[in-house]
Amino acid sequence: MSLDNGERQVAPTIDGIRADHVARYRWAAERLPAGSRVLDAGCGIGYGARILAEAGHKVVALDRSAEALAYGREHYDHEGIAWRTGDLSDLGVLPMLDAVVCFEAMEHLAEPIAFLREARRVAPRLLLSVPNELGMPFGRRGYAFHHRHYTPDQLGWHLARAGFEPSLCGWQADAVSPVMEEWTSTESYPRTLVVDAKRVAPALNLGPEPATPERAPRHVVILGLGPSLETFVDLVKRMGGASALCDEVWGINAVGDVIACDKIFHLDDVRIQQARAEASPTSNIAAMLRWMKRHPGPIYTSRTHPDFPGLVEYPLQDVLNSIGFAYLNSTAAYAVAYAIHIGVQEIGLFGLDFSYANSHQAEKGRGCVEFLLGIAHARGIRIGFPETTTLMDACAPNDERLYGYDTVHVDLAGGGDEPITVALRERETIATAAEIEARYDHARPTVPAEMLAKAAG
Repeated sequence: MSLDNGERQVAPTIDGIRADHVARYRWAAERLPAGSRVLDAGCGIGYGARILAEAGHKVVALDRSAEALAYGREHYDHEGIAWRTGDLSDLGVLPMLDAVVCFEAMEHLAEPIAFLREARRVAPRLLLSVPNELGMPFGRRGYAFHHRHYTPDQLGWHLARAGFEPSLCGWQADAVSPVMEEWTSTESYPRTLVVDAKRVAPALNLGPEPATPERAPRHVVILGLGPSLETFVDLVKRMGGASALCDEVWGINAVGDVIACDKIFHLDDVRIQQARAEASPTSNIAAMLRWMKRHPGPIYTSRTHPDFPGLVEYPLQDVLNSIGFAYLNSTAAYAVAYAIHIGVQEIGLFGLDFSYANSHQAEKGRGCVEFLLGIAHARGIRIGFPETTTLMDACAPNDERLYGYDTVHVDLAGGGDEPITVALRERETIATAAEIEARYDHARPTVPAEMLAKAAG
């Protein structure tokens, strides 16, 4: 197996090792009493063992890979290091030790309890780090050499089960962070959990391992079937996939069978939809119900039904209390409200164009969604949508989006995180009375004719 396969940090000097990995070993070297006898369990190529040895500790550097140890002897050897091939689940006979150090190795083990019990057998102290499931969700990306990640509660449960009690629970925020020994409020969950634990009696009757709590994705994209959905498809195919843009994709109604979605929203009661499908067996409603019966979910809806196992009841009461208004007049509105409720940090919207020929129906749906986007913006949630959508009049020129500036052109700069600046330029000609009156004609569709034509196919 090649050392350069992504499982380990590999570089001939410590300068080439990622900063957070180096920081953990330097933290341990300073925290341990001078001249400690230490097992570096899962040492890899041995850069950490070298840091410990240079600090004056006596180190047994253990790894299952003979190739990694050979690399370590070549580049990181030190008179204070004894190199040893072995498995973490059976540490065998070792000299008397003061501590076991194990950084970023336990997540590679299918059954960590065997290692933890071995560590307790050979030393009274354990300095350990693992990826934080809340900061680096294992299932979101997948990690080729890992079996799992751990929440703080799950790590504590495993330590107690094996007979360790943390005397310090630290963390690292990101890939360049030092070890922080005092827990403080952070904007996001830290990437790495770090503990210094002492040997105690194993805990009994712990109960089941704590479950991983559901955590709101940072950035969700909500997709409808309007024309600007094509903008999303074009964007993500050039980016290499939707995961390059956002954490989760949420689909409205039939989008769930068009694009791979993490969540689907279909608030219409399927009992009503079944009646519609029976009246028109070849309709799009009938086709949608067929795949919904097979879909594993979650499909958020008003009421579940035994024939549709993927349906999940929408938490109406909780969401209404979150947004403060009982005003949700479309499935798109329910999806936006749910994103606000669970605390996402950014919402993207594509295909929510409300591009109906009936002007008033379009405005009714848009009005509710745009009202909810105002709530989201007020709570610090970032909002994004393409220039091809009618939502927030994004497809209209600035002169039409800012009412009252009929005799000048409005040039805008900035926006987002930057202040908006406004420059006005006199128009060469002014609209005629007939053109002005046409703008007030509410009988006509509020969506551009070309978008209506595209939506109609």
